[in-house]
Amino acid sequence: MGLLKSLWQGFVGGADFTQLVTERFILEDKLLKITMPVSNIATVEPPKEVNYPYRSNYWFSHKQETHTHETYVHIYTELWMYLPIIGIQPCSEYGMLSSVFRIKKNPDGINALDNQVLGSWLNQEYDEYYNHPIPGEKGKGSNTRIRQEMSKQTTLSDEVMAIQLEAAINNGGYPKIPDATTVQINGTEWVFHQLVKPHSRSRTDMYCLGLDEGHYLVVRFNHQVDRSDKHKKWRKAADKTQQRVMEMVSLTDYVDEAPQTLLGSNI
Repeated sequence: MGLLKSLWQGFVGGADFTQLVTERFILEDKLLKITMPVSNIATVEPPKEVNYPYRSNYWFSHKQETHTHETYVHIYTELWMYLPIIGIQPCSEYGMLSSVFRIKKNPDGINALDNQVLGSWLNQEYDEYYNHPIPGEKGKGSNTRIRQEMSKQTTLSDEVMAIQLEAAINNGGYPKIPDATTVQINGTEWVFHQLVKPHSRSRTDMYCLGLDEGHYLVVRFNHQVDRSDKHKKWRKAADKTQQRVMEMVSLTDYVDEAPQTLLGSNI
């Protein structure tokens, strides 16, 4: 049956919803419950933390990580690899879907509980970082650096320059992304934010939900396409996995429970 299923869907691996893991995390006065398929990749994971007192500036500053334009505190990661039915050579993976849970802090003046304000800020944060007037580390000002290099080609007409600049940013920089929208999942309205590039089949989808006025939860799905000629074989399955995982995310008021109910995972 397993072989027949693989032949029908065109790949092996991916998320198996007959094997689920449930994790619980205390986010101040909220209980985050995550249920999702176990990873099909063997990894060694550090012990999981349970308590996330994110309102403590000291705690947040010591736990935060920065990657490109995003600074966050990591909570949990699960990932699934999609593979060819017959692997002829190493590194023949079709692609990978990862699901990452994070807490992010927004600046003063941005109310994370207001979805319209939060959505606008997500796009603003992206634009301001990659178009920063002074290029720096971690991709900061990447588009500015491209513009500076292109400006040296003084023989180009304004029209040709504009076309080549757009192409250069689309290929090697950070082009404009879609405006954030809202989506309803199990009666909860999430802010949906997407990072995409015109010439890449990979993408990142993010669902954001305010925890308080200054912080928000992010569920981040990265669709990493390793073989663009095979992406159609697993794309639909990955999209369904993303939707089902989001439907099993629960954020409720925290009621103090016996310690043992929060220290382990239920499979």
